[in-house]
Amino acid sequence: MQWAALSGWIRPRALRAGDVVGVCAPAGPVNAVALDKGVAELEALGFRVRRAPGLLERGGFTAGPVGLRLDALRALFADDEVKAVFCARGGAGAAALMPHLEPEWFRGRAKAFVGYSDVTLLHLYLNRLGLVTFHGPMVAKDLATGHYDRDSLRWALTGEGTPYRSDDEDLLSLRAGEAAGRLRGGCLSLLAAAAGTPWALETSGEDTILFVEDVDEPPYRIDRMLRQLRDSGALAGVKGIVFGDMKGCSPRLDADYTLEDVVKEALEGLDVPVAIGLSSGHSTGPNVTLPFGVRARLACTADQARFELLEAAVE
Repeated sequence: MQWAALSGWIRPRALRAGDVVGVCAPAGPVNAVALDKGVAELEALGFRVRRAPGLLERGGFTAGPVGLRLDALRALFADDEVKAVFCARGGAGAAALMPHLEPEWFRGRAKAFVGYSDVTLLHLYLNRLGLVTFHGPMVAKDLATGHYDRDSLRWALTGEGTPYRSDDEDLLSLRAGEAAGRLRGGCLSLLAAAAGTPWALETSGEDTILFVEDVDEPPYRIDRMLRQLRDSGALAGVKGIVFGDMKGCSPRLDADYTLEDVVKEALEGLDVPVAIGLSSGHSTGPNVTLPFGVRARLACTADQARFELLEAAVE
């Protein structure tokens, strides 16, 4: 696979009321009732919705054959009327799409792309092309239940409102320091799985603030995946790391260590600020939308941490 040299990051056009947004299922199968609720929420936000063909197909643990999911994704990116692409859900299956994607084709069709979890692989791919993407709510999940942060989604996609900035009590500081860089990241298990592939996380080219989150992973696996990323060289340009709230990743109540202990040990010797608790992706709080590819700042003291976005995500 040949990756074109980047001349700069490309931000998608800002969404406006009445724009058409597409919904596809690049990974796991979709529940029809939840999909309808999520579509209704997108419409309540002021958008018209176009569902990709075969959106409710099922095949094992995926939303249908690879060819069907590829065609649906390509169709939404190729449709000039569709201004953004939302994923219906995560699950599993996106890995099968990756070898069949065409870098230059997608780079020439930049538009907002929203999702998380297994969709992390597609974020990695599009970010490698210099395209800003959005780690945010999915249609048949967070939008269907209302479990998302509306202000951060609106600002990220439309430019209206104010950039996301964590509140004083949101984050726990694990290592003091301050850094700014381009925001990258996603679901930790997918970031680790991508190591050694053509779309692996690559941070050596510029300063990076890394966002990492996951769900229901025991601490020993969090440790292993963080070490895998370090050993693969994926953290070469990372100047700060902010974790999600890591839902379901804490050790048993009778353990003599905490998840924070595990994270600090796995990152020992990496002299960058580290914080935990940003509610994006698999989250206990409302799902915050984070634009990957824009600059962000992480500032940590011994007893406080603050994360903020520094520039617009859309044109």
